[in-house]
Amino acid sequence: MTSFSERFCTRRILLLVAVLLAMPVAAAQDPAPDRTVLITGANRGIGFEFVKQYAARGWRVIATTRDPASADELKALADDNENVLIEQLDLLDHPGIDALAGKYSGQPIDVLINNAGLMRGPDRGQMVGTIDYAEFDRFYRTNAMGPLKVSEAFYPHVKAGNLKVMAALTTGKGKRGIPVPGFTLYKTSKAALDSLQQEIALRWKNQGIKVVTLNPGRVLTHGEPATPGQATVEVEDSIRGMIAVIDKLTKEQSGQTISWDGERLE
Repeated sequence: MTSFSERFCTRRILLLVAVLLAMPVAAAQDPAPDRTVLITGANRGIGFEFVKQYAARGWRVIATTRDPASADELKALADDNENVLIEQLDLLDHPGIDALAGKYSGQPIDVLINNAGLMRGPDRGQMVGTIDYAEFDRFYRTNAMGPLKVSEAFYPHVKAGNLKVMAALTTGKGKRGIPVPGFTLYKTSKAALDSLQQEIALRWKNQGIKVVTLNPGRVLTHGEPATPGQATVEVEDSIRGMIAVIDKLTKEQSGQTISWDGERLE
């Protein structure tokens, strides 16, 4: 007959064995991997809503804006969320873009969202016949050249990420566009961005990078009136839809323009 002390020791050994056997199972339950998104023009409107929704998902958010000092809502959000990092970035400042990329050297970025841009109109300087050619240069440098420079500068970071997505926001096409005069520079500079996105997709397709141009729909974020007969979409719904497009983006879709509701646009 075994003694009480022997039975007690046996039970402790059996308990220890059970704990050790359970440890590999617990170790296999790794937490979800970190995700990082970089968003340009993150201080208001569509960009700010992207920041809010990605932060709510637990992502690390690098939120850039031309003037962080005046980005009160963004700063308040960052104060309450340590995963939101605010950085200064001006699309016209190419050395500054390179410097920011250098600051985050070695940091993988899963999703790059080129949201920042110049939007204005209607005005005579954007009407054929009275085009303001100084503004022509500023629109194209901001809406086309700037996002291209950001994509080139942060290419190593996106390549090192898990999702490897480069997204850029465009305006609507055809019937979904702006059907009135006075937006020529805005619309055509965005069309140039669409073409550049296709070139990026072609150039880096063998690197596993997926490129998408996103149409947010008619989102009223600048206090502009709704165009008669044109449906609008709430900014929360638009961003939720675009994030879903990014989440599900495949290599076969790289280079496409896709609406916030998932519809491919030609």
